[in-house]
Amino acid sequence: MKNKDVKKEFAVVIRNAKITAFIFFLLLTPNIVMQVKDLPEILGLAKETWFNAAIAGFVIYLGYMFFLWKCPSCGEYPGRGWFRKNCEKCGVELS
Repeated sequence: MKNKDVKKEFAVVIRNAKITAFIFFLLLTPNIVMQVKDLPEILGLAKETWFNAAIAGFVIYLGYMFFLWKCPSCGEYPGRGWFRKNCEKCGVELS
């Protein structure tokens, strides 16, 4: 696989990781607001519902990181961070 192709594929992996992180924080925000403002509900949903939604978002994010956060070249865990320059396993340039 060409280095240019590896970079493009890893850019997609990064984009998807950012989307899942955004979803998690989007579901977490109402919990934070409800705790700070001491509100019983937001948009007609109780604290427990928002808490469960935030947990689901966190599980989705963790699932993505464990199962889909892979180096396009070797298929292994490339290391932590969205701004990785090289894969820790195979050393290929990722960005």
